[in-house]
Amino acid sequence: MHCDDKRTLYVLKEQIEKSWKLLEESGFTDQQILEDLNTAIVEYFECKSAS
Repeated sequence: MHCDDKRTLYVLKEQIEKSWKLLEESGFTDQQILEDLNTAIVEYFECKSAS
């Protein structure tokens, strides 16, 4: 795995964790945070499978 790929995965993982915490705090009702979380998860697995 290339160094940039590792960094991208790390950043996406951090984004997923941050979005999850925000979603928990909102009582799982904030649609925008849910969409952001979904996008980050999709990008994470696309990047991971491409590596």
